[in-house]
Amino acid sequence: MLPCTRRTLIVSNIKSTFRCGCVCTRVWVKIRGRDSTAVDWGRRIAEYLQKRGIEVYVDPILHHSVSLPRLSEHEARQADLAVIIGGDGTLLQTVQRSGAKLPPIVGFTVGSLGYLLPHRVEDYAEVLEGLVSGRYSVRKVSLGEFSLGEHRGLFLNEVSVWGLRGKLIEYSLYVGGVEFFRARSDGVIISTPAGSTAHALSYGGPILLDLDKPMLEVVFAGGLSSFLKPLVVYDSPVSVRVEKHPAFVVVDGQRELSLEYSQTIVVKPAHTYLELIVVEPYVNPLEKLYLRLTDLNRWKPSSPARGV
Repeated sequence: MLPCTRRTLIVSNIKSTFRCGCVCTRVWVKIRGRDSTAVDWGRRIAEYLQKRGIEVYVDPILHHSVSLPRLSEHEARQADLAVIIGGDGTLLQTVQRSGAKLPPIVGFTVGSLGYLLPHRVEDYAEVLEGLVSGRYSVRKVSLGEFSLGEHRGLFLNEVSVWGLRGKLIEYSLYVGGVEFFRARSDGVIISTPAGSTAHALSYGGPILLDLDKPMLEVVFAGGLSSFLKPLVVYDSPVSVRVEKHPAFVVVDGQRELSLEYSQTIVVKPAHTYLELIVVEPYVNPLEKLYLRLTDLNRWKPSSPARGV
């Protein structure tokens, strides 16, 4: 288990050790938007928690289907624990809408593989009971931060820079304030370790398994990606300055910003973390990674790998 401060989780008069600060009596339930299956599972989980004496809050979408008090993503920090139901995209959306200010998260996937939301929603009762009885670990997941003019924010997976209307972008890349090189490519993807299994992977980036490390991965997208090898930078800022033609920036696939000619975006590790709760034995993170890779057709299935 990862070291952390301690909190007590109280469910139906049963106390178990929960790591992160105070007594947990309030749980926020967030579902994937307008998904009837996710709504049904969200209702079941909310009822399950209520029966065990937990004060349950729900996101605005689930609020339309259950008579429970609601909290928006911006208010989710008022809860002691977040239950997120959907897929990794649901988590990315929640991070962006909340400014990454969230309580510890128990994640359940619905109809998707998921990597950062590792548990199957069908196992929710066993997972929550495992949490109560202390059979869990806390994964600290490093976030990144960016600044672009007056715009600032945090991200979980990646910040990417792309040319307009399919054009190449010409840019200078700086690492630690020192110009590294100038290049042209379809785009540049700057990801956290968590994001290394997402968009960056599809352009040949390496997988970074240490999700809690203050690292950034820089991947060059497009036909030149085989010549411009990915960079892995430890605890240093990475800057991209557009030299010709405007471009645009995409943050976690959720937010778009304009990057005008001669503007610079600065990206660095945030030294801020999400806390993701993993309950054993209902998830094996390495097996989830293996399944994600085979789902992306990056690896061919083989019997030995399934034993990871």
